[in-house]
Amino acid sequence: MKSPRTAIYLLGFLISTAGHAQSASSFKAVQPGESSKTDNAENTPAQIRIAAAQQQLKADPKKVQACNELALAFLTRARETADSRYLNDAETALAQGLTLDANNFQLQRTQVALMLSRHNFAQAKEKARLLNRRTPDDVMTYGYLAEADIALGNYPEAETSAQWMLNLRPNNIPGLMIGARLRTLYGDSHGAIDFLNLAYSETSPTEVEDLAWIANQIASIQIESGQNDAAAQTLEQAEQLFPHYPCTIEDLARVRIAQNRASDAVQLWKQAGSLDQDPHLLYELAKAQQAADRPEDARATYAEFERLASKSGSTTDASRMDLILMYVRNPETAPNALKLAQQEIAARQDVWTLDAYAWALYANAKFQDADVAIRKAIAVGIQSSQIFDHAAHIAQKLNHDADASKYFALCLQSNATSEYSSDARGSLASATLVIAGEQQASPRIAAPMAEVMDDSETNGDVSKHNRPSLQVEATKATPAFPPVPEALLVPRPTGTEQHIRTAQASVVRSPNDARVYAGLGAAYFQHARETGDVSDYQLAEQSLAKSLDLVSVDFSADAALGTMAEVCMGEHRFADALTYAQKALSLGTGDISPFAIVGDAYADMGEYEKASNAYGRLTPRDMTLSPRAAYARDSRLSYLKFIAGDTAGAINLMKTAVTEGVEAQLPGENLAWLFYELGEYFTQAGDPASADSAYIAALNTHPGDYRSLAALAKLRANNGRYAEAIELYRKAIAVVPMPIFIAELGDLYARAGNQQEAQKQYALVEYIGRLGRINQVLHNRDLALFYADHDRKLAEALDLAQKELEVRHDIYTWDALAWALYKNGKLTEAAKASKTALQFGTRDSLLLFHAGIIAEALGQRDQARTELKEALEINPHFHLIYANAAQQKLAALEAQSETTKGSVSHGF
Repeated sequence: MKSPRTAIYLLGFLISTAGHAQSASSFKAVQPGESSKTDNAENTPAQIRIAAAQQQLKADPKKVQACNELALAFLTRARETADSRYLNDAETALAQGLTLDANNFQLQRTQVALMLSRHNFAQAKEKARLLNRRTPDDVMTYGYLAEADIALGNYPEAETSAQWMLNLRPNNIPGLMIGARLRTLYGDSHGAIDFLNLAYSETSPTEVEDLAWIANQIASIQIESGQNDAAAQTLEQAEQLFPHYPCTIEDLARVRIAQNRASDAVQLWKQAGSLDQDPHLLYELAKAQQAADRPEDARATYAEFERLASKSGSTTDASRMDLILMYVRNPETAPNALKLAQQEIAARQDVWTLDAYAWALYANAKFQDADVAIRKAIAVGIQSSQIFDHAAHIAQKLNHDADASKYFALCLQSNATSEYSSDARGSLASATLVIAGEQQASPRIAAPMAEVMDDSETNGDVSKHNRPSLQVEATKATPAFPPVPEALLVPRPTGTEQHIRTAQASVVRSPNDARVYAGLGAAYFQHARETGDVSDYQLAEQSLAKSLDLVSVDFSADAALGTMAEVCMGEHRFADALTYAQKALSLGTGDISPFAIVGDAYADMGEYEKASNAYGRLTPRDMTLSPRAAYARDSRLSYLKFIAGDTAGAINLMKTAVTEGVEAQLPGENLAWLFYELGEYFTQAGDPASADSAYIAALNTHPGDYRSLAALAKLRANNGRYAEAIELYRKAIAVVPMPIFIAELGDLYARAGNQQEAQKQYALVEYIGRLGRINQVLHNRDLALFYADHDRKLAEALDLAQKELEVRHDIYTWDALAWALYKNGKLTEAAKASKTALQFGTRDSLLLFHAGIIAEALGQRDQARTELKEALEINPHFHLIYANAAQQKLAALEAQSETTKGSVSHGF
């Protein structure tokens, strides 16, 4: 459960903004490069403000504004340190100011902030309401009202206040933070991160504690959705911004528990406990000690937690929720849990109090009442594995089996690595459930994956399902593709731009640190993956080169070398990629992941046996692979299976890689790429329905994914759904204007009879393909095929294909060369190149079509007939234009064969 003490952290943004005028001048004392040196003992934002306010009061003890600024600074210091003693200092400063001016609006508003900091939410709300009537256009008062209502569970009222904040002052940081909190409660994690990213971009770089807190909020959402590795990276950035921050330490402890690193979590919770006296931390420490197989320590810590959480002077909202959950576990103390829960629910009805109350009712066999309470919490929209798990057990007691199964599935969907996940899996008995109509809150969407991964239809035999007779497939009805949800058509912020900004700030602070340059290069590379912007490759390369200039031969150069190898792959510099990957391996760090890039480079250079050997090195002896390492291996071996003609094996292995990618909590774009590749194999196998599901799953994982949008467009175009295809191509091109997408859109316009629009697209293909040095390298093969397909600049098509072959000897380059040679009348050479392209038995309909057409031109009719027939058997809708051309050519060849047979028979 996310601690309710979130309130004091969110409150800090309201405080910081309220005191912003003073901070603007005070922060001149802090240079941009000094923030990395802070240890929360000196030169923090709050301490600078405290010193400035005290200096003003020393000069003029009757300055009311200085009293208010001092109180606000002490409240911020309480957030920085998690030390509640600073609240008493704030109270003293307020008392001094109110003695001077009892009706001062600013002082009274800060009184509300103090009430909220002490979690006197009802009192704070009433005071804020009076102030709001007095000054109805004050943004901060609306913020305090929203914060009080969130804590009390009055979410619609909080939403109204938050909207007033953003209406009065668009994009104000407190309004964005409260909006993010509400979106999280409503189950919209993507929307919450959108707000957090915007708040981060609006925050001054000098407000390092505010920036660290925003990073923690993003990490918290990542933890709640099971993206633990991503959360760890976010928290590392927070630590760089504001070292030893209590919030960062606590969130990192949560990550370590989720990663099954309980001993590390124990140390982190102890560290957090030394900074913050909240008994809630003792409860978390006890759970970590239990997970670390230290039962004696856990019992002692639980006992100390119970003592403090029951004591009026030390108890907190969070610790009382924990105490209820602890009492529920023991039938003897279950009545105590219900008594305490009843006291809490009388004060407020936020989702966590409702959950604790429902669970206490459950423990006391009041199942109907428990069901009412838990449904009220779920109705808010929150996506919590804890709440769903509790709801499932309550439903079981009421014999609501369908609801129980649904809630257990939602528990796993919300967070497959939470402490409740094993319980949910056991209760579901490993069944794969597709929950229709539920909100897809987690970035790792379970329902679409389950749909794609379901083997019930094919029983693992893809060849039987995907290779029906030509006659049956040719007359098969157009697949009924479901509409693509509007929300999936447009990219959402992923956090990568925030990572870039954080890394840029780190570079400014530490210009001689090779590690921060490597991190910046990695962020640029990820951005290139997500957006297709080739300029990011150049930025990545510059940062990585700087990192390697600083450190190139010891273990710390491993990350920079590995990422540089990936950048070279993205730029189609395969030999350079191989060199950098081999350098990374030569460091001897024990990291075997660069073998993946070695294999990728060999695969693109057409040296498939060497690629297979390199991928084989990703499975060291006597070592169980992590999900991340396993997905890296299996996704690549899947490709080799496809090249070898085993499409069914490629599909099955890619399904495994998808599962491993989910378990590894890959970033959304990387996981979407796995779904996209799975969809490509289904397409190659002639299974459009499964392909469509895979592409949709990719978009659920990474909305606006340009590859998947174009793939969905192509799938619909090839199956006669032209209007839908045009719109999807437009969406894909709006994200990344890849020449191949534009060419396919042009073909679609031509097919639909709009030649004028088709010619516009064709002109754009050439323009983009020639735009910049990198584009000329990246799109040589695509341009060669475009020219050959459209009978344009055929000599140049051949020249481009030959240039591509100089650096790339894979089967698709040989096929492009074969097609360009054929269009230039070099039939014998074309046949040789086509034979090379098909030497491994790859079941790609387009390659077989090219081979069949070339064979027919050479008068090899039997071979042509065999290859065209096989192309159509694999996928009768493999291409918008060439699928029909193949059918017509095959029919003509069959007719000629019958005529020949008749003539021979008549002659005898």
